[in-house]
Amino acid sequence: MQDRSTKSRILNTALRLFAENGYEKVTVRDIAGAVGIKAASIYNHYESKEQILEACYTFYLKNRYNTRPSREQYEAILRNGTKVEIMKILNYTWDDSAHENMFYALYIIYSRTYTDTRAKEIMVSEFNNAVQYSSEFFNLGIEIGRFHQFNVQVVSLIVLSTRLFVGISATIKLEEKLEWHKAEMDIMDELVKVVPFVY
Repeated sequence: MQDRSTKSRILNTALRLFAENGYEKVTVRDIAGAVGIKAASIYNHYESKEQILEACYTFYLKNRYNTRPSREQYEAILRNGTKVEIMKILNYTWDDSAHENMFYALYIIYSRTYTDTRAKEIMVSEFNNAVQYSSEFFNLGIEIGRFHQFNVQVVSLIVLSTRLFVGISATIKLEEKLEWHKAEMDIMDELVKVVPFVY
């Protein structure tokens, strides 16, 4: 039976090293050394460096929507919440316990979007998913009378583009990761002034 804690340490270490140094520059020996095991031991858990990279992508996809409110949850907030509470629905994020690793995973995906088909597929899926989610959210808000009628597609694209801008800007320097969500919330505060609330 495989040691799950060792496998987790390998993944956590790979996420950090791939983000900090670039996937191409990191070797299996580098990962093993940082974990404190022999390079050969990694192959008890992963067949190759490519499989470790895929595990990084899988980690991101598995955790990405853990905290996304259900339709029932965000409908209740749309009906009864403050403007800021409503806009925070669009800024759902991952669990605090996974925050640093999710940041590293997203950095890896961003940095590999133009060189790795899998990373590109994830980004395209994220884009489409985010536009669909915010469009459904805004349309429901209009339907129940919380928003005045407006061009949902345009505002959804604005929301997404601001999140992407903040995310990409933050990933330019890994040390900015702790400020990322604060910057996103500042943007959401500004969006409260843009979205045409009825009350």
